[in-house]
Amino acid sequence: MRLPEAGGKSMGRPSNEDERAAAHARLFCPAQVRAVLRWLERLGVRRCHRTDVAGQVWLNAWESWPRFEPRRGRPERWLNAITVHVASRYHERMERRREELVDLLDVADPTPDAAAMMESDSIRAGIIDAVNELDPKLRFVLVAHDLNGVSMARIAEDAGLPLSVIYKRRAKAIGALRNIIGLRENTQEFARRVGPQ
Repeated sequence: MRLPEAGGKSMGRPSNEDERAAAHARLFCPAQVRAVLRWLERLGVRRCHRTDVAGQVWLNAWESWPRFEPRRGRPERWLNAITVHVASRYHERMERRREELVDLLDVADPTPDAAAMMESDSIRAGIIDAVNELDPKLRFVLVAHDLNGVSMARIAEDAGLPLSVIYKRRAKAIGALRNIIGLRENTQEFARRVGPQ
């Protein structure tokens, strides 16, 4: 049995307006601003674009706030869904973006010499080996998106996974690839310093 309050309200479950006010206080605070920036980093948004993309997240959140229903889920999950959506649109725009170089320098002979071609082949082979060392789940996303040009949304649909999971896997794949390549470079540098024994 609920006891009536002084204003005629019941003292059981808080009203929808009270829940919205509590959710508003939890969302629009400095801790959530930092959380959005961390989410965007995990979703692969470049550091130089991260604050602009975060601004778009907050603009979308503010504009859609009147439609937020606190009883349908935690406000942080709602904000995370907006962040994933905005990050997805950011990546789609980045894929379509094309930069044209103006006033290219005249190059006497643009054909690379034999040494440059050998070095290029060696780098390519090293990257392929590094990609093959990745966990198969991470390798699948990286190869499909970055080498074969398949959209992230299509990969998520084909794999039957949420788009956010695919973005996280791609970010992990890139990080792991950097670590593998960095470790190889350090090993090669060490071998050069020590020399043959």
